[in-house]
Amino acid sequence: MNLILIANIITCICALIGFIYGIIKFFKPKKAVYPQMITLAVGCMAFGRLYQVVRLLTGGEILNSFQLGLLGIIGSLMFLFSANYGAIDSLADDGSKEFTKYRIISLAAPLVAAALYFIFIFASDNSKLIKVIYGLVTVFVLQASYFHLKHLIFPDVDFGVIRCLKPYNLLALIYSFICMAEMILLNANSEIGILLVGVVMGGLLIGIVISVERGIKKWTT
Repeated sequence: MNLILIANIITCICALIGFIYGIIKFFKPKKAVYPQMITLAVGCMAFGRLYQVVRLLTGGEILNSFQLGLLGIIGSLMFLFSANYGAIDSLADDGSKEFTKYRIISLAAPLVAAALYFIFIFASDNSKLIKVIYGLVTVFVLQASYFHLKHLIFPDVDFGVIRCLKPYNLLALIYSFICMAEMILLNANSEIGILLVGVVMGGLLIGIVISVERGIKKWTT
């Protein structure tokens, strides 16, 4: 059993645990949409990794071609971005000039992600197809990471919404960059690195759901 398969199995199991936990906790009548979207983000990763596990077990490969497992990463990042952009950001940022510095500082996250892509993936000797595919994933990393960093540094608002969700946003920001790290390591065909990333990613996917649950409890009590 190769290390890439083991990494995907670990991430898949952890994502499934986080997804099921989120379904039990958040998908009930009159529950907030925000944690449901986070749960769906974890669910995207769970089913994306399940596809990759099956693909690897049946003799396929995930290194140098487009495969549907990548949609799991894209889906998870889209849900994380949408949750912050639609449900939370409007509560904190009214667009006034006093918050301009926080918007500018928050650009650091997507700029770093873009730099990582151009240095380690775009400038590599891999195929143009892989560069385009990983570039597409990077676009979603840019969007999600911006709001995670923004909500980490933004001043708190009424009811402590921003403060209560900071642990979640920290984990989600790390997750965004772990997605970048995984692509870089896949591009370099580093199996040991991919295994380590898989373990960290799995832990983050569980931690994200738990931190959202704790944040919502603090927010609503």
